[in-house]
Amino acid sequence: MITHGDDLLISGAWLLGIGTLVGAIGQTRQTLTSTDLGKDLVLKGNGIEAVGNSLQAIGRSKMLNPENERTETYFIFGSWLEAIGNIADAVGIGMQLSGSVEEGIRTDAIGSGIQGLGAAIEAFGASLTEETISRSFEIKGNGLISAGSFLESVGNIFILNEKVRLGEHILLLGSWTQVFGAFILIEAFSLDPEPEPEKGKDGHNRHYSYANYR
Repeated sequence: MITHGDDLLISGAWLLGIGTLVGAIGQTRQTLTSTDLGKDLVLKGNGIEAVGNSLQAIGRSKMLNPENERTETYFIFGSWLEAIGNIADAVGIGMQLSGSVEEGIRTDAIGSGIQGLGAAIEAFGASLTEETISRSFEIKGNGLISAGSFLESVGNIFILNEKVRLGEHILLLGSWTQVFGAFILIEAFSLDPEPEPEKGKDGHNRHYSYANYR
């Protein structure tokens, strides 16, 4: 059974994938040209990611029930943190484009750190649940997004310390790491959520909702 919460999770995952890809393309252009060319794409990518994370948080909230409340809380909190981090990233990049370069880079670094923390919390929440293929993918996907976000934070710190070329290459690595993580999450949410039907005492199949299974 597919619930409205499931639809939001899948939609959010696709937006996350699109956002990370747009941001990575922008970061690639920026790194290769050593200019601000592509920074506008990074800004747009972070905005798309923020929407995707927000949809996932709302979807998780709709799927809450007494049986999964503890673990789903990790996902909800982590998703909102990621959304906040992406918004901070977008604000920081906007500041850089408007001329407040140093303050913008600092804001971007903080935002990426918040995003990385949110993804790490989601990965931790997934590790507390019953082991399934989809859960395994969620752990890997969020783990990569977390690692990529922290790499971006480190890259911005290097830039602040006037190690610009090294910082740009670390940003590039971090952005593409997030792309891989996001598309692993899409695969996780695209898997058939229902287990094999279990026979009840009356001989009929019992069906489980996606929310209960997860």
